[in-house]
Amino acid sequence: MDAPLPNIPLPVIEREPAFETLFNTRLEQLRGLLADVGFDWDTSMLRSDPLNRFCRHAAYGDLLMVSAMNDTFRATLTDFAQGADLIALALDWDLTQADGESIDDLRRRLRETKKGQGGFSDSWYKRFAFAADPLRVDDVGVEGDGSGGVLVSILSKDNGGVASDDLLATVEAALNAPGVRGDNDHIRVVRAVILTVNVEAEVWLLPEASKDDTLAASEGALRTNFAAERRLGWDFASDFAVAALRTTGIKRVALISPEPNSVTVTAANEAVALGSVTLNYKGRAY
Repeated sequence: MDAPLPNIPLPVIEREPAFETLFNTRLEQLRGLLADVGFDWDTSMLRSDPLNRFCRHAAYGDLLMVSAMNDTFRATLTDFAQGADLIALALDWDLTQADGESIDDLRRRLRETKKGQGGFSDSWYKRFAFAADPLRVDDVGVEGDGSGGVLVSILSKDNGGVASDDLLATVEAALNAPGVRGDNDHIRVVRAVILTVNVEAEVWLLPEASKDDTLAASEGALRTNFAAERRLGWDFASDFAVAALRTTGIKRVALISPEPNSVTVTAANEAVALGSVTLNYKGRAY
């Protein structure tokens, strides 16, 4: 699947101006209209002035209109649409949200469907592998040998990433369906290679932090962030664990395993699994 989008500004079709800019524009417009009929509006900057309040209300309306235009535009983009808007985009590609499937997982399937329009490419097979079981297929790797052999690696959403025999059979059947498999292709569906990483760290807490609650929240944050980032070919850096563990109430984290400043490198058919997480309480510090 694609990596998550970086933290970039939201796309717009109309730059959202500052409220003060809109308000001052409205004031100037009304001041000019009144001057044309000989009315000298000398209370324009008083908030209690009825016309000042009218201009303020109009400026808010201008700002809301620009925001609505940009929201409508983003609703047409796969990477930014949410909820019902994304479901509607998926329907245009004959995709429906499976029971229990998250919006982000549907978004990934939609991306793969769009990329997989060309016949019998890597993206083509990824598209149908994801569609075979949206609730269990977490990621797909495709490698061709140039002679018609196609190796498809499946990362599962459950069981630590290890795909079951049933899931492999389901994906293999989908990829060998008429109209999906290329005439000269020979498809083999296998489990992704799982590299388990155990995390152990020494942890110091702030004086006011609750020991049990803080350590549990820290481990939970690591597991949540890891699950959101993991995919085939994603290298696990030790700094990722340190950053994820430093939640509210954590003063210091000293990593024991994996080694500090190390990286668990993965191939295209490999994924990291997070094993045990051991946080050794070392006391409190400011």
